[in-house]
Amino acid sequence: MSLGARRLDFWRVVTLVALAVFVALLLYPLTRLTLSSMTGPDGGGATVLRTYVEFFSRKYYYETLIHSLVISTLATVFATLVGAPLAYCVARFDIPGKLLLRALIVLTFVSPPFIGAYAWILLLGRNGVITGWLADLGLRLPPIYGINGILLVFTLQALPFVFLMVSAGLRTVDQSIEDAAINLGRRPVAVALTVIAPLIVPSLATGALLVFVTSLSDFGTPMIIGETFRMLASQIYTEYVNEHGGNPAVASALSLILLTITVGALLWQRHWVRRRSYGQETVRPLAPRALSPGKRLAATVYVYAVVLAASLPLVTIVVSSFLKANGPLITGEFTLRGYTEALRLPAALFNTVMLSTISTVICVAAGALVGYVVARRRDRLAGAIDAFSMVPYAVPGVVMGIAIAIAFGGAPFYLGGTVAILVMVYFIRRLPYSIRSVAGMLGQIGTQVEEASVNLGVPPGRTFLRVTVPMVTPALVSGALLTFATIAREFNSTVILYSGATRTLPVEVFAQVLQGNFATASVIGTVLIAVSLVPIVVLFRFLAKDESVLV
Repeated sequence: MSLGARRLDFWRVVTLVALAVFVALLLYPLTRLTLSSMTGPDGGGATVLRTYVEFFSRKYYYETLIHSLVISTLATVFATLVGAPLAYCVARFDIPGKLLLRALIVLTFVSPPFIGAYAWILLLGRNGVITGWLADLGLRLPPIYGINGILLVFTLQALPFVFLMVSAGLRTVDQSIEDAAINLGRRPVAVALTVIAPLIVPSLATGALLVFVTSLSDFGTPMIIGETFRMLASQIYTEYVNEHGGNPAVASALSLILLTITVGALLWQRHWVRRRSYGQETVRPLAPRALSPGKRLAATVYVYAVVLAASLPLVTIVVSSFLKANGPLITGEFTLRGYTEALRLPAALFNTVMLSTISTVICVAAGALVGYVVARRRDRLAGAIDAFSMVPYAVPGVVMGIAIAIAFGGAPFYLGGTVAILVMVYFIRRLPYSIRSVAGMLGQIGTQVEEASVNLGVPPGRTFLRVTVPMVTPALVSGALLTFATIAREFNSTVILYSGATRTLPVEVFAQVLQGNFATASVIGTVLIAVSLVPIVVLFRFLAKDESVLV
């Protein structure tokens, strides 16, 4: 057999295996989810589409969809209006402490989505710290519960998406464009709004999309702080795990409605951005500009106020983990007893680290191979794999969790609650990180060295291990660290699939909050933040990466 045939055979096998994995872990579960939404509790086929008719005809159900769309849209608007100027100020102006600001934004980015909800309860709840201080002064704030709290948490929690994407977009604008506009008589503000802003529209739109999809898919926050205010994602969870017997058909139908919205938003955003993208080459990126003392002070106050507001929940959690609790109330007395008395912490920590490590190793190994296929091969199968690898970005965690549970939790696999099913969902949800990281790096590397190795008689598989893998090792390590950090904080799919023996840190925090054990939740939440943050610190400190690697 010729070298070309051996090369073709090896990568053809890899391509077919990758395609089979996506079919088994993505297409098959989503198909089972669709079929489940069209059958009743008895499994009969007479109820096809009845659930959908009921959803759009009963106010109890369709109201959740309206709530979700309104809240997610408002959160997107607010996060964009606050986050875009924040990114511009940090990137363009001589504001002190930029490293600290970026670190706090990254810390907010890697924290679990629902942690901000119960942190704000500690601050602005009925017995909150800030609420008590203001009450002593005779001041009363609007209640943090319901729509107000959900919107606040969604906006501040999703703010880093806009910041990171706009920051990345600003790095693609050449300084000569701004110089030319100023030389033609434009004032700096007009240049920012009419020249630079149109050039970063794709980045801004991507950030807005991430805010919208993240807010729409988050069910932990509405359940913790929403009280009677219902949203679609939380309704899906409630229908699936109802203590009086879950209703998979209704949960599946609601999941498909949610999936349709997220996929539709992704497709619309890509179409809209494609029409408004400008081809440009960046020779000299935008340079920071000096401001007058007054403007510098105003920009500094704005930036620090926003960043501190976004990071305040995390600071609250860490501080309260070292304070004594009296039932659901946290006192001001310092103690370490919370860490010694959190009986479920060791098991949850072990499960989190173990599941994250196993899933990350599998993601990196598979991502290296699939990334090579996506970057190097130019056939229809490779194109199909590239398309499949984008789908997990659009599938909400709760939807993927229910789909995997329906497909593999019962007959004939019976994997419900096991390590295997959790690794399965983590793998398919986070595999795109490694694929994109490897494919992106290979796109910048020529094929001459690999071709020379094959022409010298080294089989394609061995060439990949000895030649390609060393070249893309930085991308693999970056992808591994980012994958570990995101899996460690994964909640939406975990809470659908876990069992008592596989409880993770995010699930344990959620359980403690629902039980009103805020002190214990703070202890476990602090450990979770540390576990999620360590890989990011390694990524920035030892691999010389910055926050752009997160997007």
